[in-house]
Amino acid sequence: MLISIVKAIFYKEFQKKMSTKQKILKDEYEKLFKTGVHAYITNDYKTSYNCFSSIASSDSKFKYNAKFYLAKQYENGLGMSKSYSKAFNLYSEVSNNLSKFKYEAKIWLALNFDSKKDHQKAFEFYLDIYYGKPQNIRGIELLLAERVEKGLGDFKDDEKAFNFYSNLYTKVPEYRNFARNNLIKCYKLGIGVKKDEEKVYKLENEALNDIKKED
Repeated sequence: MLISIVKAIFYKEFQKKMSTKQKILKDEYEKLFKTGVHAYITNDYKTSYNCFSSIASSDSKFKYNAKFYLAKQYENGLGMSKSYSKAFNLYSEVSNNLSKFKYEAKIWLALNFDSKKDHQKAFEFYLDIYYGKPQNIRGIELLLAERVEKGLGDFKDDEKAFNFYSNLYTKVPEYRNFARNNLIKCYKLGIGVKKDEEKVYKLENEALNDIKKED
């Protein structure tokens, strides 16, 4: 009984020490990250590289934020030789993990695939951004709609396609007609939704009325 009590006390103290140690490490990595960002902003790329590299190899919550900055340095040759492959790999890691720059990394990857004429892959990254709904990125619905209209991407999931057109129809006036035409097709053929002739009739009627108003 006494041994059990002693073990419990020891374990409690051990947890307390570990918790304190983790807090100290967290504070140190936060300071190191801020130092790295300041160095990056002031063009001291050697210092920023050293700071971000240390964080990137840790288990800190700043790990993937640091990798984003490292990607930018490799992409632009800031403080080291340019390395497209390293930049690509780092942006890919950031895009798939918890980071405040997750969606910025996805945009970079989308633009990268666009430059290689792999428009479907780029479309899928833009679609990820759309479903993630980041507050700092606007107009993604317009971008996706424009790409679908121009044949620069297609939905691989019928239900997601239907939901996208429904959202576009109600929230983006510029693409209301485009969205309505696609919704008519969805309801007619049962794409991502059950066939519904009543809704087809309603939407087609609405389209005709809009044409009459224009005349």
